[in-house]
This record gives sequence, structure tokens and C-alpha cells, in this order.
Amino acid sequence: MQKIEITTQDPERVLPVLKDAIERQKRILTQSLARTEARINELATHLNIDPNLLLSSQILHPEEKDMDLLELEGELEILHHLREQLESLEHITICS
Repeated sequence: MQKIEITTQDPERVLPVLKDAIERQKRILTQSLARTEARINELATHLNIDPNLLLSSQILHPEEKDMDLLELEGELEILHHLREQLESLEHITICS
């Protein structure tokens, strides 16, 4: 792990603000994950496909479903990105 150093003249005030900001961001990411997962489930059900098969390029893109499949692929990418961000925040330790 690497360290990031923050210099401040008032650590008693800054420390709670930093902790609160990190926790707030975790909540936002968790809510975003839930919405994204719900949208993925909705699209997968509508298209009657397994998202894992789509990610592994095992599903063809017929013209009539192409836009919906692209939307699902986009949502899956967003899900991956949100999970990475949340995981990064979970490993932060603030030392005072």
C-alpha cells in the first residue's frame, strides 16, 4: 500500500471532514451499484439473455436487439467501474 500525506493547520477539523466524505462516497457508490444492478437485471430479463454470456461475446447482436444489447454492455461496464471504485475506498485507512 502507498501513503498519501495531507498537511493541514487544523487536523481536528479536517479529519472528520475527510472521514465523512469517504463514507458519503461509499454510500453513493453503493446506491449507484444497486440501481445499475437493477437496470442490468431488467435489460437481461427483457432480452432473455445471461449478461455473463454477453460479456464473453457468446451472444450475437441481431439488428433488432443491437441497441438494447449495447445498453446492457454499457451498464455492465459501469457496474465494473463502480465496484472498482468502492473496493478502492474500502481499503482506505486514515491515520491521525
